[in-house]
Amino acid sequence: MSGVKRVGIIGGGAAGLFTACQLKRLSGGKDIDITVIEKNSVPGKKLILTGHGRCNITNLKDPSVLKKGYHEAENFIYPALREFGPEDTIRFFEDELGLKTKEEENNRIFPECDSAVKVRDEILSYLSGTVKIVSGANVLGITKQSDFEVITAKGVYNFDVIVLSCGGSSFIKTGSSGDSYRFAGLMGHTIIPLRAALSPVRAAGYSLKFTSALSGVSVNAKISLYCNERITTSSEGEMLFAESGLTGPAVMELSREIPADISGENAYMELDLVPSMNDGQFEQEFLALIRDHADTKITTLISRYIPASAAYEITSLIDAEDLYAQGFTKENRKKLCRKVKHLKIVLDNVQDFDRAYVTRGGVSLKEIERKTMQSKIVSGLYITGEALDIDGISGGYNLQACMSEAYLAAKDILT
Repeated sequence: MSGVKRVGIIGGGAAGLFTACQLKRLSGGKDIDITVIEKNSVPGKKLILTGHGRCNITNLKDPSVLKKGYHEAENFIYPALREFGPEDTIRFFEDELGLKTKEEENNRIFPECDSAVKVRDEILSYLSGTVKIVSGANVLGITKQSDFEVITAKGVYNFDVIVLSCGGSSFIKTGSSGDSYRFAGLMGHTIIPLRAALSPVRAAGYSLKFTSALSGVSVNAKISLYCNERITTSSEGEMLFAESGLTGPAVMELSREIPADISGENAYMELDLVPSMNDGQFEQEFLALIRDHADTKITTLISRYIPASAAYEITSLIDAEDLYAQGFTKENRKKLCRKVKHLKIVLDNVQDFDRAYVTRGGVSLKEIERKTMQSKIVSGLYITGEALDIDGISGGYNLQACMSEAYLAAKDILT
């Protein structure tokens, strides 16, 4: 290929902007023309939501440990993490963007400014004058003959190489409407079925009434996901009841395991609201409380273990909210202990893609060169970010994946 290499980046989210940054940083004196095509009026719309608006840019764990946070994709992502890991990301943010960083709990790295908007703006400033950004340009189609032709609402663009990085199907209001999957599929790629990941969970039926009544209440719980009466996965930690169901870190971590279609799966979540004790220990301790506090309401006794509002709703499930310890039957005690330790939350079949932070599924990793991020099917096509079947746990994992993949793609494009 002679002359100036024309590189088109489809999507101006984290993956696309990071790729543009790496191309600028690594290009040196090479002749390269970089264009980012973004459907929104301003790039980085989803980026400014990360880290609850503070931008959790990475996680300072060794790549050999970090890779385990990417589930089934850990072996695929490992070369990228080794090539451009968390320390490299920190150096880029501090030395190139001028954003000092800080480490918080569980090795999470944030910019000292605590502003994802500031991060986005500094990236755009860094790219200014070198990278052309075409905003408000919805891509209508991509074809390849001698080169790539990208048809947009603002005109037709031709590129020698394209990087497909227009996100997944999570937080649809930010523009992540699944375009990556449509374009990759039309170019011959296999798309692994999509699921909401790092997402709140919708409850259904009587469970929805229960969670709604406790909206905003936080508890520490062990949460188990059941499908067809078998535990498929579990986690323990903070969770919150919500108007639509359940949310909070421990719940969102399990959301990726919920089948895309739960009809016929008998899928539900079981909450253990006192995970520090097993069933027998809890029942014995609760029995002792009943004996020692005969004139106390059962709801008050249960509130020693869980928030008072949750205690009231739990006791209401067995019509015991107004009963006292004195005369509380063995049958009622066992029912109540069962509710506290094995509270069943029926799940809605509708997944919450609108509030999911990432998407599980996407372009099959079998069709991507893991050391370059180039397609094995279409020469000159690179795919990065949420378009791929990679989803990390919360805590900086997903932005680090974008940065590492961007580095590999940029390095190969410039070779």
